Amino acid sequence: MKKIVIAVLAVCSFGISYSQIDVEEKAKAGSFYLGANIGVPLNNASDISSFNFGFDGAYLFELIENLEVGGLVGYTHFIGDGVYYYQGNNQYKYKDVSFIPIAASGRYYFADYTFFGGLDLGIGINAAGDAKSGFYARPKFGYNLGSLSLIASFQSISGGSDYKHLNDNNPNNDVVTSKGFNSFNFGVEFKF
Repeated sequence: MKKIVIAVLAVCSFGISYSQIDVEEKAKAGSFYLGANIGVPLNNASDISSFNFGFDGAYLFELIENLEVGGLVGYTHFIGDGVYYYQGNNQYKYKDVSFIPIAASGRYYFADYTFFGGLDLGIGINAAGDAKSGFYARPKFGYNLGSLSLIASFQSISGGSDYKHLNDNNPNNDVVTSKGFNSFNFGVEFKF
């Protein structure tokens, strides 16, 4: 009985160490992806922004057949549009807002690596503008052309923004609040 337990433990130990080595080797054989996109702000973001653009870099490796996982770092910028407060002849306009997304990234390939669906999940750190850092999510769908892919995605950053009307004549000090920054994006991605 003792020999059987030792044999089972040895096999399990070998399997665990082999799996770890296998994942490490796969990670070393991964690929870099660089992408750029443009987007249309949605929901509350469309009230304070007219356009969105961004770029990102990811390192992904194939964990199992057709499934790539890894990490992503990027930059996304919402261009401010419109006026949120008038004080006399002065206008207070929405400022541009930018975020640095840091996320785990994954994608699954269909139809012999022609189409893929993916998801980036992480945090969007506010880099500039009147916004808060928040949860970052980006589901995406792509068409693989080899070293180039075409991508459509929905980007969501939960960090909202508050624009307070600082005016002595305004006893309520009204606040214009955005619940988050969402956009629908189209872009390209290059694989290295």
